[in-house]
Amino acid sequence: MPLINHSKGEINAKLVVAGPASSGKTTNLRYIYSKLKEASRGTFKTMNLQDDRMLFFDFIPSGQGSVHGYTLRFHVYTMGGDVTHPSSWKMVLKGADGLLFVADSGPDRMAANVASLKNVQASLAAYGKSMSDIPCVIQCNKRDVPEASGLEEMGLLLNAGECPVVPAVAGKGEGVLESLFALVKIVLKGFRASGLELKGEPEQFQRITESPLPERSGAPPSETGAPPEAATVPSEPPPFADASAPDSGDELVLGVAGGPEVLDGGEVRLPISITCGGKTRRMTLTVSLTPDKN
Repeated sequence: MPLINHSKGEINAKLVVAGPASSGKTTNLRYIYSKLKEASRGTFKTMNLQDDRMLFFDFIPSGQGSVHGYTLRFHVYTMGGDVTHPSSWKMVLKGADGLLFVADSGPDRMAANVASLKNVQASLAAYGKSMSDIPCVIQCNKRDVPEASGLEEMGLLLNAGECPVVPAVAGKGEGVLESLFALVKIVLKGFRASGLELKGEPEQFQRITESPLPERSGAPPSETGAPPEAATVPSEPPPFADASAPDSGDELVLGVAGGPEVLDGGEVRLPISITCGGKTRRMTLTVSLTPDKN
């Protein structure tokens, strides 16, 4: 189920784009971001997760209205490049409401696809979930490679939960938005079935897309350009790594990073986190407690 942020009046749903290295996950994210209208999308961000790189952004689907005054927001995550720590995928998959699995159609890549899918299943199992518990779309990417594996073959090998299978050539933008639209429809259908009274039809989601936008601050990097500045995260991020991060670089967010510790002399030590400009610093606040004389 999605997370509810009462302070912001939002319902936050998490979509994860998974798959083997070099299958086209980052290409999918960059293309989706470039096609979303600026008013509907947040900033494209990267974050260092252990020694790996996580990419993510958020968007608001058009036509869904609100749920009792709360805005519905989707957060999209993936891991870029070769992932050195399997636990990184486990962290990213925590709390996922939908999964887009990007498989490589190369004839020599089926073993990598299967191994990656098994890793996803193992990560979900650690949270007591399986592929059948989460809406999923299988994207068969790189359909333009020579001797590409057959769609039926890939579907039978990878489709453990009767997920929709979408052919794609992400490098050309073919099948990318179709994959995302298919996943969002299934996720929204599940939300409605669980009791969330969403207004509008899922098909209206397509209204938030347009032609590629000119480069601007916060736009995703090109394949050859430098990536956005990344923040180092030494431990597990929250389910939505940017849920507490400000949308603008000058907003300050203060949070409690742990439980209080009572010291001698009437003092209390409280670990806190301060987030500003996409960077988080942990500090300790010590407070002296004295009786009120009034």
